[in-house]
Amino acid sequence: MKRILTLALAIVMAISTASAWGRIGHATVAKIAENHLTKKAKRQITEYLHGESIVKWATYADDSKPELLVDLGFEPTNAKRFVTYPHTFVTNADGTPYRDVRKGDEYVKNCIYYVEKMAAELKANAKDMTDSVRVAHIALIVHFVGDMHCPEHIRCPEDPTAGDFYIYLDKDRVRYHSLWDSKIIAAHNPWGFSDTAKLFDTYTKRQIAQITAGTPYDWGYDSVVATRKVHQVKEGAKFDKRLYFNEYAPIAQAQICKAGYRLAALLNDIFE
Repeated sequence: MKRILTLALAIVMAISTASAWGRIGHATVAKIAENHLTKKAKRQITEYLHGESIVKWATYADDSKPELLVDLGFEPTNAKRFVTYPHTFVTNADGTPYRDVRKGDEYVKNCIYYVEKMAAELKANAKDMTDSVRVAHIALIVHFVGDMHCPEHIRCPEDPTAGDFYIYLDKDRVRYHSLWDSKIIAAHNPWGFSDTAKLFDTYTKRQIAQITAGTPYDWGYDSVVATRKVHQVKEGAKFDKRLYFNEYAPIAQAQICKAGYRLAALLNDIFE
C-alpha cells in the first residue's frame, strides 16, 4: 500500500515527456472509458483503486517506468534486452500487428500483447492478486490501450521508427513523434480532460458497438488502417501548420474516442 501511495504522488508531481497523447489525451481516453463503464465494473475498479478514478492512473506507465519494468516481470539482469518500454507495437508487412514480444533473441515492442495478457490475468485472478500488482495491471491496461491508438506508437514498414524524425510546420522544426504525442491534441483543444471528453464523446450506441467489436489485435490493425495517412509523411516534409492541424487533428480525435470506447469494453468484460 505504501508503494501505491508513493506512485500516486509521483504521478501528481511528475512532468510528462514522451507520453502518447500527452497528459490531456491519456486522461481524456480514461474519462471517456469511465463514462461508459457498467455500474458493476466501475464499482469493482473503484474498490481496487481505493476510491480513485482510472483517470488518475492514466499516465502511470510514463511516470513510473522503473516500477513498470518490475510489474511486467523484467529482470534487472536482462536490462540490455529491455532498453525500450513497450509503449508501441510493431506490424507485419501486411499491417497486422506482430503478436509476440520475442523474435529469436530480439525483444519486439508490443503494448497490445500486454493489454491482452494483463486483461486475461485480471479476469482470471483479480481477487487473489496482491494489491500493488492488481493496481498496476489496471493502470497499465488504461495506459497501453491509449498508446496503441496513437499513430506514432505504431511501428509499421512505412514508419518503423515511430516518428523518430523531424518535419517542418511553417518554420518550426518538429520531431514527428512529439507532434503526435501531445501537440496534435493541444493545438485544437485548450481545455481540460473532462471538457475534452465531453466534446469528443458523441458517438451513437451503434457506432460504439461497431468500434468495440473484435479483439485488441483487431483494434490494433484498425489503428494501422485508420492512421495510414499519418505514416506516409517523411522526414523533412514541410507543411503549413494551420492546414496540417486542420487536416490531421480529426484523426487524433477519432483515435482517442476509439481508445476510450474500447478501454471501457475491455474493463467491462474483465469485471463483468
